[in-house]
This record gives sequence, structure tokens and C-alpha cells, in this order.
Amino acid sequence: MKSVVRTAFTLIELLVVIAIIAVLIGLLLPAVQKVREAMARANCSNKLKQLTLALHNYEAASKSFPPGTVNLNPGNGTIAPGDDPNGRNGAGGLLPYTGSTPFTAYGIGGPWVCFLLSYIEQSELARNFEKIQSERPEVVDWFGNSAYASTQIGHQRIKAMDCPSFPSHDEQLSNGTNMEHLARGNYAACYGKGGYGSVQGQNAAIGGVFYNNSRTRFTDITDGASNTLALSELKYRLPSATGPSLQDTRGTWAYGTMGGNIFSAQTGPNSASPDLVWGCRTMVVDGMPCNQSGTPYVAMASAARSYHQGGVNVSFADGSVRFMPDTVVLTIWQALATRGGGEANLNY
Repeated sequence: MKSVVRTAFTLIELLVVIAIIAVLIGLLLPAVQKVREAMARANCSNKLKQLTLALHNYEAASKSFPPGTVNLNPGNGTIAPGDDPNGRNGAGGLLPYTGSTPFTAYGIGGPWVCFLLSYIEQSELARNFEKIQSERPEVVDWFGNSAYASTQIGHQRIKAMDCPSFPSHDEQLSNGTNMEHLARGNYAACYGKGGYGSVQGQNAAIGGVFYNNSRTRFTDITDGASNTLALSELKYRLPSATGPSLQDTRGTWAYGTMGGNIFSAQTGPNSASPDLVWGCRTMVVDGMPCNQSGTPYVAMASAARSYHQGGVNVSFADGSVRFMPDTVVLTIWQALATRGGGEANLNY
């Protein structure tokens, strides 16, 4: 009697193999995703390190850290001098101004990151920034503007400001105030534990290393550079017609308004409390709630936020980088955000 030699699998055997492969994929996929996120978080942390080293190089050359935001507006009514986060719709003309009365057309100027451009391998953008800053009283109005088509700045994302954990996209800020065509980014300077404005920033027990028209030196950080936050992370809206997302000002790398490229420790990392920002267009699915906050703008505050599981990356003024959990005690988080609060024994 001849034996029968099988040359193929039976249907049951194939189903068993497929089931085993599916189980293995189910077991391996979460591990692969964790490894990918760990690599992305490490890359994000390294970018924070490089930005903070750029801050140190700037400080060595200029004898102070860059201003949080330059703002030369003389103030109006309830808005204190230097605290108006708006542009002027391009109404300021050209510099130098030679009039005898205060020049009310000054809008918001360049933020901290623009002063670092030559230190983060963006020399061409640095030259473009210097050109606009030397010619226009409302600097950010002209970022991405066609009047400077050959020397633009702010209209494109730059790698130094992108965290790889974030599902980045190229939708620009466009909110109808002439601050149009501004690209997004994920890193922000710490303004302290209060709201927006020079009065709070100048108070070392409330303000951080950066604030409006600041020129903070290492000697001004009396809490110690290793105990004082410099930078952290921000999220920005994913593209959506709801809002719409393109009108939300948060995560705009060249715009030094609260939530644009600065944050406050008034609330904790990835807080469920809404950000208080000028230019709020919230959507629940983005996990970054907000409420609109307008004149006189001092109430504006925006939390550090990220796509990392359980916290945010932060850098300190001494150049060190750490991962700060969402569960950090709020009083400790706020103490780390101020440059001169006098707090001691901060365990986190």
C-alpha cells in the first residue's frame, strides 16, 4: 500500500498559524510603539538641550538671556506699556520714527527664539529677522508677509522647534489680524507662575527667566539655575474646520504671546484646566482646552503640554533636561518656574 505524501497545509493548520501570528503581532505592537515613543521623547529632549545651549551661547555673547518678547508699545488705557500682544495690521510705517509724541503704532516685536536663530543653524532667518526688526515697529506683523517675500521668516516650521512625538503639520496661523502665515512649533519659554505682562514678569517671586522686554542675567536667577525652568513644550491644534484650528494662536513658534511660544506654570503640565489665551479655538479631541482672554491681557496663561505619556520635557537654566510628570505637585511646579521665589528643598 502506497503512503500518501502531503504537499500542502490543511485549512485548519493555516488558521492556527494565522492565529499565532496575530497573537504575536498583538504582543509585539505595543512594545514597538513604546520603543518608538521612547526614541521620539529622547529626540525631543535632545532638541530642548540644544535650544538651551543656544540660550547659554546667546547669554555669553550678550551678557543676558534674550527677551521673552520685545514689546515697545507705550500702552493704552488698561494695557500697560509693553504688554499689548497684538500687531498693528501693518499700520506702523517704516523706522526710524522721528515724531515728538509716543509712537502708538508699535506692535509686538520679536520673541526669544528669533534671537537664537544664528545659534541654531538658521543664519539666513537671523538676517531676515534683523532686517525686519530694523525697519518695522510691529515686527511680527511682517513675518510671512509678502512685502518681505525675499527675506521671509516665521512662515515655515524649523526642525529645532519641532518635537517628533507631535503629529506635526503645515497649517499656519491665520486669524485676520495681519499676523498671517505663521508656522507652528512645540517649544516654549517659561514666563513664571503668573499671567502675562511686565508687572508680573518683573517680580522675581512670580516671573520666570523670560518675560516682556526681559534681560535676565544668570545673577538674576537667585533660586539657582538648576532650580529654575527655562523651556518646556507646547501643543498646537490639529487641522480642523471646527474653531477653526488655523485661528488658534497656540504653538506659533515666532509669536511671543501666551501659548504661542511661551507658557506659564499657573496650571500644571498637560492641565485639564483651560488655557487663557488671546486666540482660543478649542476642540475637545485635541486635549488642550482654552478660554478666550482679552484686554488687558494680564490674565492670559497657557500650560506646558505635550504628546508624551504622563508628562512634559523641561530644560532648566543650567542646561539640564528632565521629564516632568503631570502629577508634579503644583506648588513645586510653580516654584521651579520663578527665578527668585526663595523656595527651598524642592523634591520632585
